[in-house]
Amino acid sequence: MRWIFISLVVINLAYLGYQFSLPPVLVQSDSVMVAVNDAQPIRLLSEIKAKQALPQQKATKQSLCWAVGPYLLGLDAKNMQARMLALDIPAYQDKRSVVVKTESWVYLPPLASKKMALRKLKELQKRKIDSFVITEGELANGISLGLFSQQESVDRLLEKLAKKKIVAQVKPLERKRDHIWLMAPVNKRAPIDEKTRQSLLEGKDLQWRQVRC
Repeated sequence: MRWIFISLVVINLAYLGYQFSLPPVLVQSDSVMVAVNDAQPIRLLSEIKAKQALPQQKATKQSLCWAVGPYLLGLDAKNMQARMLALDIPAYQDKRSVVVKTESWVYLPPLASKKMALRKLKELQKRKIDSFVITEGELANGISLGLFSQQESVDRLLEKLAKKKIVAQVKPLERKRDHIWLMAPVNKRAPIDEKTRQSLLEGKDLQWRQVRC
């Protein structure tokens, strides 16, 4: 029995040594290629952002219009618009603010209170300088020394004040007025000929112009 037991132990040890002596077996998995129809190509995120950052340029083509005016009164513009519509000429009003006159305001800066402004006014009047107190606006409690349309007049007054050691300031003032133009899109199928344009004017001092709508 002892020899049988020893023989079994020797056989088991020999088998175990044989297993350790074998090289490792690598298991290789099969790769499967799947074709997908209508698949979108792969793009980098940086490419997508760069494309989105590009400005979208659209070609715009402006059409032409006949413009007649300028009208100073809205009622006159409406009357002309009605006459144009009667001739199947669609038109719309385009109101524009136009500078009609520029003046220069000579003044002394606002003082701390109305009382101080009145005191300064009396001082100037004693020195025979035409002036008055500004009562409202951003220059309230300042002293107005005159409003001029000619630069030569402004220069003469500033020179006169400088001799009396008075430093004044000048503020340009723009006088604006609304001008109304009637705009009629150019229609090649039904053009507004010269005879029609002159007939609509009725001899008034107005202008026809072809401009961008």
